[in-house]
Amino acid sequence: MKRRLRISLWRGIRWVLVIPAAIAAAILPCHGFEIASRFATIEYQSPEALREFNHELYMGRLKHQVQPGETLEEEVGNKLDYIVQKVMLVLDMHPPTLKFRVVIHPSKEAVQKDFKQLYGMDVNYIAFYAPTRNTVFYSARKARLRVVAHEIGHVVAENYFKISPPPKIHEVMAQYAEKHITD
Repeated sequence: MKRRLRISLWRGIRWVLVIPAAIAAAILPCHGFEIASRFATIEYQSPEALREFNHELYMGRLKHQVQPGETLEEEVGNKLDYIVQKVMLVLDMHPPTLKFRVVIHPSKEAVQKDFKQLYGMDVNYIAFYAPTRNTVFYSARKARLRVVAHEIGHVVAENYFKISPPPKIHEVMAQYAEKHITD
C-alpha cells in the first residue's frame, strides 16, 4: 500500500512539474543563451549566431563611441545599448524605464517562422518588433546598423507613448531613427 501511494504521489508530482514546463516551453521558447545589458535581455541560440550578429553589426564611424567589451557578450550588449541611447536621442524620446528583449536567430527563415507563429502570416522579414511581447527578433546574418536602429526605433516609440501611435506613424519614426543613426 505504501509503495502504491509513493508511486501515485510521484506520478502526481511529476505531472505538476512537467505540465507547467511544457506550457512554458510552448509559450516562451528557449533560445539557449542569454545576455543582460542595460536596456535589453539578449537571447541567442549559439555562440556562432552571436558572433555573426556582432560581425554584421558594423558600427562604422560610430565604433569609437561604443565602449569595447572584454568578451563577445559584453561587446554585443554595449553596441545595442549605444544604439538604444542614440535612437532615443535621434527621436528625442526617453522612456524612463526602458527594458525589452532581443532574440537573435541564425537566419532570416527563423525570424520569419517566429513571425508566422505569432501573427499567422508568411512574411519576408529579416527583423521585426513584436509590441505585445516587447521583443525584437533579428537575423544574425542581416544585422546591419540601420536594421537594428529601425527596430529599436519601434521599441522606443512603443515604450515612450502611453497609447501606441498608429502603425504608419510608428513606421515613420522607425525610419527616421534608421536614417539618422549615424548623424
